Amino acid sequence: MTTNTKNQSVISVLLQAETVAQQLTERGISVLSVVARCGRACIHIARHSYCDELIRDGKASYQYLSKSFSGARQGVFNESGCRVYWSESIH
Repeated sequence: MTTNTKNQSVISVLLQAETVAQQLTERGISVLSVVARCGRACIHIARHSYCDELIRDGKASYQYLSKSFSGARQGVFNESGCRVYWSESIH
């Protein structure tokens, strides 16, 4: 794969992330960061009531960040090829 091809791949991922970030913003969701990892955009958002709706409808799930299921977890869902996630503290 040439450098130009690799760059185009990253640019494509970021353009997709821009579209998804704009859609999230239109819903009133704060986008905290965007990174491209392994050919996929990861978008970190602030927790929002929309997240609860996605969890309730089975369109998002929780990933626990420790084996004991205590401390912290992340909610995650896929949107147009991007991984969208938010962090929560559980005590």
